[in-house]
Amino acid sequence: MELKFRVNDLSGVAERLRALGIEPGEPAEEKNLLLDLHGGPLRKTDTLFRLRSIGNGVLLTVKKPIPSTCLKVRLERETMLSCSLEEALELFSLLGYGVVCTYEKKRRECRLGDAAVCLDELWFGSFVEIEAASGDAVMEAAGRLGFDPGEGIRFSYAHLQRDAEEELRNEGLLT
Repeated sequence: MELKFRVNDLSGVAERLRALGIEPGEPAEEKNLLLDLHGGPLRKTDTLFRLRSIGNGVLLTVKKPIPSTCLKVRLERETMLSCSLEEALELFSLLGYGVVCTYEKKRRECRLGDAAVCLDELWFGSFVEIEAASGDAVMEAAGRLGFDPGEGIRFSYAHLQRDAEEELRNEGLLT
């Protein structure tokens, strides 16, 4: 279960974490590739199939939605592949999958209680993502950081990026 919060200043959130005795991790660059088959059957069912570069491997993630009220809740399965992002992409392209979205972010991670807290910087904004196995842990971490869970964002970064690109197109800044 997860919620995201758009913030103007990640350093302020990092300071709140430090005041709680928690040091955010070192920044790590991530490249994320979302895959789908021709015609977008995964996207049509809000299923995510992602390859993410992590260190010297690739994290393969599949997420399927589970109905929820105020949290973004998905059945999530992950496994590490010991290959490059390019090799993983080549393997799945042989099965008919292609890249439908790419986004990069700089992420700092830490734990707050039972929740993972990620300080994320993307070209279209800065976000705090809180993820945990239980909604209570997400809500507790959000509250301790001064966020109102009712104002949390339930959309994926791919969705938020599409919205940002559309806004730029509407302003004539992107073709």
